[in-house]
Amino acid sequence: MKFTRLLSALMAMLLITFLALGCADNASDTPKDTTSSDTAAAEETGEVELQPDLPDVKYDGEDIIFLVRGVSFVEWQSQDIFAEEQDGEPINDAVYTRNVYLEETYNIKIQEFQATDPGNQAKKSISAGSDDYQVVMANTSESATLASQNLLYNLNDMPYMDLTKPWWDQRSVEQMSIGGKLFFCTGDLSIMANDATWILMFNKKLIDDYSLENPYDLVYDNKWTVDKMVEMGRAVSSDIDGDGSFKWDIDQFGFVTHESSCEGFFFGSGCNIVTKDEDDMPILNMANDRVITVIERATPLISDKTLVVNGSVQALSPTLQMQPVFESGRSLFYGEVMQCIIRLRAMEIDFGVLPFPKLDQDQDEYNHFIHVTACMLSVPLTNTDLEKTGILLEAMSAKSTYTLQEAYYDICLEGKFMRDEESAGMLDIILKTRNYDIGYIYNWGNLFTSFRTSITKGDTDFASKYAKAEKSAVKAMEKTISSWLEG
Repeated sequence: MKFTRLLSALMAMLLITFLALGCADNASDTPKDTTSSDTAAAEETGEVELQPDLPDVKYDGEDIIFLVRGVSFVEWQSQDIFAEEQDGEPINDAVYTRNVYLEETYNIKIQEFQATDPGNQAKKSISAGSDDYQVVMANTSESATLASQNLLYNLNDMPYMDLTKPWWDQRSVEQMSIGGKLFFCTGDLSIMANDATWILMFNKKLIDDYSLENPYDLVYDNKWTVDKMVEMGRAVSSDIDGDGSFKWDIDQFGFVTHESSCEGFFFGSGCNIVTKDEDDMPILNMANDRVITVIERATPLISDKTLVVNGSVQALSPTLQMQPVFESGRSLFYGEVMQCIIRLRAMEIDFGVLPFPKLDQDQDEYNHFIHVTACMLSVPLTNTDLEKTGILLEAMSAKSTYTLQEAYYDICLEGKFMRDEESAGMLDIILKTRNYDIGYIYNWGNLFTSFRTSITKGDTDFASKYAKAEKSAVKAMEKTISSWLEG
């Protein structure tokens, strides 16, 4: 990422120099107004900050209120929308800096309302016709429910929001729309989708102790596959106390995770529940041999008790029991959300970060599952000032690229918690290949539930399960489509 940014910055600077030389003779006597702080920042970092195409407007100090998750969500509480003051923490201070800039530029006040149940809170407010909140930051499932209830505004129609810009997550924009309508998405103004991205962490000491291949090299050489992960995991699995039984709290394993790694392997292998046709309409896409192959190859990493500690099967606490297996050095791989990188900051053993493996070397790219706990941005249908909201959201997301995302990526991950430079390159791959499957979000016909059952039990007869669920899935999908198109 750093190299890419540096190259982009150099190209931009060369272009500016060329234009300056070409236009020098025709320069106006009146100097062009520039923002000195932005210029100084660009000179200091060598990076040209992209600016949104927005009007030069000032408001009268009005509030723009975001409905967000409150303290009851613990580590999933909102932290990317509002900051009361600077406190030395990178994320908090980046949010504070960004908001001060926006408030001074547009003479507005960014506020948040922390709710214990944002989805229902939004529904009550919008159904009552109230403009209590101008923006909603509910989780992905809650946002999808609000969309189906025709309570949200089509973001593709929002004034001044240019969803083609790089500060909007293009995959979320493209994959979470139906028929050209988009009711929720994410972008650089939020870090919750980053936190909710499903990844792998690996124990560097075990790699060295067992003389295993360098995982980073495997990724770059296009050899990081499900089969390779199984092979490496089996190499380190060990019945430490020699009693013939693998116990999660004593023995050594190739992998520790819980049931969401079923999604990790499914999406990581390039599978999707739905694809889209030329009219942006979803089409079911699970009735194929590739899905069966994923079940065949990934089942050991979900259900083989001599290889994996599956916290969901063994009813283990993710933080109190699963995480310590990896943290204490008794597992080669750990499958969890990216937020766990930060949770592992006290881990003494060096670890690295990896993409979820491809199914095979013929696969074009890596793919990554986003847990539905990720917050999505949406605009209530009752919003009475769409223009002001659109300007703020565009400006907020654009500025977040150089504040919030820099803090999350460069400072928080690379600087404070990461253990090696190579992991930063892995994050580049992971964050560019996230998958937002509208069919998974709605779980039409419980199709993915059927897949999860199959892979957990090693049952390759998924075709019969799919056949039983297909009719109800199509019916549920058509109902969702109708509600979106009517909204």
